[in-house]
Order: sequence, then C-alpha cells, then structure tokens
Amino acid sequence: MFGRDDAAFKKGVDTAMVGIYKSGEINAIYEKWFLRPIPPKGINLNVPMGASFKKVVASPTDSGDPAVY
Repeated sequence: MFGRDDAAFKKGVDTAMVGIYKSGEINAIYEKWFLRPIPPKGINLNVPMGASFKKVVASPTDSGDPAVY
C-alpha cells in the first residue's frame, strides 16, 4: 500500500511487478506460497492460479476493471 498521490512510487512498484510477471518469476513465487507446504506448520493451501490472474500475468495492467483482465 502507498498513498494515491505518490505517482513516483507507484511507477516503481508497477515496473517491478511487470518485470516479475514478464520474466515468469511470478510462477515460482505463486507456487511457493499457494501450491507447496508453508513452513513452519507445513500447511498447503493448494490454490491453483485462477484464470483472471493468469490473464494479468500474461498482460499486466493496473486497471481495476475486470473487463480489462
């Protein structure tokens, strides 16, 4: 979270996130936290990536409009 009127910070975050998505690094991150046991108790959420998130990963957007993703 960051202030709505902090455009410079938003741009930095957006750039970093687009890089993670475009490089494919997001897949390993997602797998680690949602498809594998999480330490220390080893709980596995087993939540596959949904269609909407897959679309955002394929074509990153900061739009809040579901029609865009």
